[in-house]
Amino acid sequence: MADRTTIEWTDATVNFWWGCTKVGPGCDHCYAETWSKRTGESIWGASVPRRKIKSAVATIYRLQNGASWWAADAEIGKLHPNSRRRVFVQSMSDLFDKEVPDEWFAEAWDATSACTSLDIQIVTKRVSLIEKRLNGRVWPSHAGLIISIVNQEEADRDIPRLIELKRRLCIPWIGLSMEPLLGAVTLRPEWLVHLNWVIVGGESGSGARPMHPDWVRTLLAQCAAMDVPFLFKQWGEYGPYDPERPQCHVFWLGIDGHVYGVIPDGAAPMVRWGKKAAGRYLDGVTHDGYPEVVCG
Repeated sequence: MADRTTIEWTDATVNFWWGCTKVGPGCDHCYAETWSKRTGESIWGASVPRRKIKSAVATIYRLQNGASWWAADAEIGKLHPNSRRRVFVQSMSDLFDKEVPDEWFAEAWDATSACTSLDIQIVTKRVSLIEKRLNGRVWPSHAGLIISIVNQEEADRDIPRLIELKRRLCIPWIGLSMEPLLGAVTLRPEWLVHLNWVIVGGESGSGARPMHPDWVRTLLAQCAAMDVPFLFKQWGEYGPYDPERPQCHVFWLGIDGHVYGVIPDGAAPMVRWGKKAAGRYLDGVTHDGYPEVVCG
């Protein structure tokens, strides 16, 4: 939890608790779990107690009031079109985790709802549990909902649910976090007309799985055709081969996500650059699209 963050698409993070349970292939190499294990904590898995962050409510109100631990960050909201700070809630957990006590969720929801001068970003892998968890609570007009989608199976299952929630709960904007992207995904036009944002990124860290460049290019083209803001967050551990930076450990990644020794049709030469060196350029361009947020 911090008044500032290195996450490319937000300005600050607030976590009311830490810990979660893995629910899909995108969770296999969870950065939050890896980070917490370094501190010796056991807060992951079903029926495992989460760790409540006592300072979270004070932190989100400090952000609401424009205060900051870092003076430079206090000005960051002025960089955005609506001069509001973007705050990602629960970067180390899931707000709709059913393992969390009801009173913890109520406290988090009340504090988040009260901070109307912030642009709240909520990301979840549990779209099917949202209405049950809300239990009649009103969705705040300054908060958007992003769901995690890593493959076509998850897209087909969860995007229609997200769109229906947007309608029923009057959610001001919705988006997809397609990170780590683990396969080619087709976003149907009837979905895209309702989506306000698509974030795409590759996996980083130990055990990272490479992302084929054509998966990203196709999503960019689909979003561009429907005027959906597109943000390319990172390549992750692996990125495309760059002839300006020769590497001896080049491998061929098929469009199906498999690594090949013989070059198949559609394969792309890839290199394990490491996250920082791989960067976030897509064919020489940085894509930093954001949803238009109108509160009130």
